[in-house]
Amino acid sequence: MIETYSQPSPRSVATGQPIGMKVFMYLLTIFLITQMIGSALFAVYLHRRLDKIEDERNLHEDFVFMKMIQRCNKGEGSLSLLNCEEIRSQFQGFVENIVLSKEKIKENNFEMQKGDQDPQIVAHVISEAGSKTASVLQWAEKGYYTMSNNLVTLENGKQLTVKRQGFYYIYTQVTFCSNREPSRQTPFIASLCLRSAGGSERILLRAANTHSSSKPCGQQSIHLGGVFELQTDASVFVNVTDPSQVSHGTGFTSFGLLKL
Repeated sequence: MIETYSQPSPRSVATGQPIGMKVFMYLLTIFLITQMIGSALFAVYLHRRLDKIEDERNLHEDFVFMKMIQRCNKGEGSLSLLNCEEIRSQFQGFVENIVLSKEKIKENNFEMQKGDQDPQIVAHVISEAGSKTASVLQWAEKGYYTMSNNLVTLENGKQLTVKRQGFYYIYTQVTFCSNREPSRQTPFIASLCLRSAGGSERILLRAANTHSSSKPCGQQSIHLGGVFELQTDASVFVNVTDPSQVSHGTGFTSFGLLKL
């Protein structure tokens, strides 16, 4: 008779970590993360606190220095063995450096602004009695006149010449006696003319006014003005049909220009 014998199967060995170990590792991880965050926040707080203490210390040093200056001015330097003369000299040197720095900055800003701006070119001249037959009017720097700089000149007493290209407002006022003989009732014409650097001439503006037979002489005025681009060394002048009728009193007849 054959007997069979079966052995019990071996127990399986657990390969996972116990639950207690897992909980411990989890808590340890949370603790380390919390520690890192806390350390970072503390470092930021400490840095800001040190900056604030440094500012307070600087302010305190400034306050102490000003107290020292006040005590020196009151003659109390000997009480604290202060060298008041040295302190005064240092303070004066410090103030002078600040003032000089501000003045230098202002001068630099002014020079920069001055260099960025074009020099103002403006002229205003008054009529002057000249030849009664020459059609080009004569002008003079007299009375309330303006001649800003050497970039505009009055040449030969007849024409304004510009030394810089640009846009200019050119104007003139011509006052004349309107009384004429009935046989000579031709209109009085005033022209604002341009002479280029090459010598060519052309009329920019022109206006006419009729005479009257009223006596004594009646005064009438012609106004001309406009904006024109002038080249370098260009000249402008005023031409009239009858210069003998032009009135040269104060404020009657004038001529000028302004660079825009």
